[in-house]
Amino acid sequence: MVATVALGNLARSLGDSSCDGSKNANNSIQAFWAPFLLLHLGGPDTITAYSIQDNELWLRHLLGLVLQVGLAFYVFSRSWEGGILPFIVILMFIVGIIKYSERTWVLRSSCSKSLRKNSSLSDFKRSFRRRRTREINQQSEYLCQAYSFFHISKFTMQDLVSSHFDLMLSHFRFSKIPADGAFKVVEVELKLIYDMLYTKAPLIYSRSGIILRCISFLLSVTVFIIFQVKIEKHAYSSIDVAITHLLLAAAVFLEFYAFLCLVLSERTMMWLVDKGVNALGIYYWLRKLTTSKQWSRSISQYNLISVCTANKPLKCLELVGIDEMMRHMHVNRKDLNGGLQKFIFEHLRKKAEKMKENYNLLDKKLRSKIIGQREMVC
Repeated sequence: MVATVALGNLARSLGDSSCDGSKNANNSIQAFWAPFLLLHLGGPDTITAYSIQDNELWLRHLLGLVLQVGLAFYVFSRSWEGGILPFIVILMFIVGIIKYSERTWVLRSSCSKSLRKNSSLSDFKRSFRRRRTREINQQSEYLCQAYSFFHISKFTMQDLVSSHFDLMLSHFRFSKIPADGAFKVVEVELKLIYDMLYTKAPLIYSRSGIILRCISFLLSVTVFIIFQVKIEKHAYSSIDVAITHLLLAAAVFLEFYAFLCLVLSERTMMWLVDKGVNALGIYYWLRKLTTSKQWSRSISQYNLISVCTANKPLKCLELVGIDEMMRHMHVNRKDLNGGLQKFIFEHLRKKAEKMKENYNLLDKKLRSKIIGQREMVC
């Protein structure tokens, strides 16, 4: 929202510019900010959608892409001048358009229609066939299993019914995992699903995404170096130069951070395991510097007794919404211990065994009924 307003203000101020030379010089460096605003409108790699409905509205974001890029080109055309500055502006335009286009493409690929169209169990079968006989550590084993189950979860999320063979294979493999390992597998699997729906992961972990990431990183660093070395800064306002330095530094930092996230991700680790690279020891050491828990391993509990016995908040607090904040005072978190994990896992395992005995899994309708079941474990 800030980037959109700033781009509109740039267009208005440059449209009202006079023919004064010094003002035109400042206008040219202010026009340099337009591609940076496109870059920030594209958003970081870690988030594209705030809710699942945002993915369904990808056409709205496509319209925003066309309008904002057109407005940025208008700002650039109003301040065109000779020299090297327009050249580096064009380079940053490429970076900004790449970032904004990435977000729109990912939103489209994560909408329900695209997911349903691209859902296939071939990756699920292929991931099992690629398993190697050599020994790998437990963390890598859980990651491989989570990546395999992720494909079948993606398939069933679209209300598609898996085959009898795939259902039996997934049940057989998951039943061999201990309770604590099953929770770790589900943690990684849920993170992969979250990345698919709410981040740029569907693009940046593809071959084209890596190429685009390299292009944007190299162009951002090139523009930063050229601006430092070749641009005569005394011709511009010191405030405008300082803002430009800040935008350049932020762009390079974001590109470097995106590169680190790409290298230190679970998908990179999965690729190393799959290729049998011998650098896993170094990778695990680097991961320890950044690894955080996938979830808090705790459950929120709302104390109804304390809520009922507590004094009713004042009317003035209700008007400003503070009473809603006070309700969180009655929420505490309880750690999920190993005993509860084992109880939940054994319950689900017994339920799966019972279904396998009582249902004809060759019947597609019965398989659909099994997959669609939801149950609270009490």
